[in-house]
Amino acid sequence: MVKLRCRATIALQGWMRDALVGEEPLTVFCRKCLAEGLIHEMVMERNFIDQTENERLLTEMISELDKSVLGYMARETFVRQLFTRKLAEATEAFACQRPEMPVEDSEDPPGPADFSACFR
Repeated sequence: MVKLRCRATIALQGWMRDALVGEEPLTVFCRKCLAEGLIHEMVMERNFIDQTENERLLTEMISELDKSVLGYMARETFVRQLFTRKLAEATEAFACQRPEMPVEDSEDPPGPADFSACFR
């Protein structure tokens, strides 16, 4: 198997920092998550490769990455989409870590208390 893991870090730009201004808990959390910048990781993998082909294939993969991916990643639209996706991921992580609001014991859940209504 030949596996190439590429990791690019894009520093936060001014417009990104402007989107993370504020002291609301969500904004602070997102700012911490994105403090190191936008990290984009890509994995290229080939299986069942002859041992003698490893070096040649790795060189091809690096060349392919250099020709196509790096130019695409330099585009402003890619950076904006990556920021939007990373911000959405941070927002989702924030929502997952927050405890649910407790239900009052005095509140009855909607519907029957048992399943007897299902068998009538």
